[in-house]
Amino acid sequence: MKSKIGCDLLTYLTEASLEGKNPKEFTIGVELFGKKYEDADKQDSNIRVYIHNVRKKLKDYYAAEGKKDPVIFVVEKGKYHVRFDSPKDHRKPVRYVFLIPFLVSFATLLVVGFLFLKHSSQNKTPWKDLPVWQDFAENEKPTLLVLGDYFVFSGQLPTGSVGIYRDFNINSEVEYEHLLDKNPELIHSLSKSNLTYLSKMAAFCQSHIYKVFAQTGAPIHVKLSSDLQPDDLKNNNIIFVGNYKNMGLFENVVQDLDFSFGIFSSGRQFIFADDQNAEIYRPANDNSKQIDYALVINTEGYTGNRFLLFLSTQDIGNISVVDQLTNPDYLATLLNEKLKQLDPDNFKALYKVQGINKTDLSFELIRVE
Repeated sequence: MKSKIGCDLLTYLTEASLEGKNPKEFTIGVELFGKKYEDADKQDSNIRVYIHNVRKKLKDYYAAEGKKDPVIFVVEKGKYHVRFDSPKDHRKPVRYVFLIPFLVSFATLLVVGFLFLKHSSQNKTPWKDLPVWQDFAENEKPTLLVLGDYFVFSGQLPTGSVGIYRDFNINSEVEYEHLLDKNPELIHSLSKSNLTYLSKMAAFCQSHIYKVFAQTGAPIHVKLSSDLQPDDLKNNNIIFVGNYKNMGLFENVVQDLDFSFGIFSSGRQFIFADDQNAEIYRPANDNSKQIDYALVINTEGYTGNRFLLFLSTQDIGNISVVDQLTNPDYLATLLNEKLKQLDPDNFKALYKVQGINKTDLSFELIRVE
């Protein structure tokens, strides 16, 4: 989608949908485009035109270069809401009326066969006896998928309109307050925003993880890291997918663990080694190539629950690692070659991922402990 307005609008609607919101024209005009309305109930025809264009561009995209995408974004007609569909939801049905009697008989046999198999192989999944996911399926506590969202704040844009800013060094409300303490002149030009945003990593990783839970039969719910409460860490199994910068409450969890290596990026160290002479890994990102060091932490929580953390500095790291760790063949290899010498229920694995534009070209396990 080449239009900046279209891109911004789709991003805004996607974030609102992930948060369970269904904004009105008035809200979109004020929060996204910085408009001022005298009447809050007044309709804005420009917003409807923008929505119509976004809907058309999405349809054209998925009919061409996006037809193999694992997730289809749908802006429903009459609503300002994004629905996330599977490609199979958009396949056109093929009608073979003459086959109906045979299909009915065949379906009956399938049902009988399914009930027999279900009875004889109950509780068996592709993940049985494999590390990571079966622990969540068998744990009595509910599972919460926490997506690391990014902190933003509001202010006047160079265009003269009000919009949102993202500072890579400000990743929480506390850091925002520190900014104002050091620069009091900004108090009148900046303000807190009730918005956050998710990167593309969140949609890809959520899709892969949900497929696993569909097979294990275990329930799973999603929450943004900015909405996470301390009690959530006690009452749920937690799967966190995010950037080292937006770990939030999980910073304390990570700091309590022992590491034989460090992670340093953007002038800040995120993972500290016990040995001062330990190797420090530094992700890199330029126009030609991305190098990321993605960390997987599988550990016990505070109340007999489970924590599984996927951390990276760039989208490409977590997208690649979650894709691999939701593959039962890869997990079987990892168990046989690396984890049998360790405790499969408690390990830390560091991966080096290289690629271009969120597409991984190489994937390497460089440390496991």
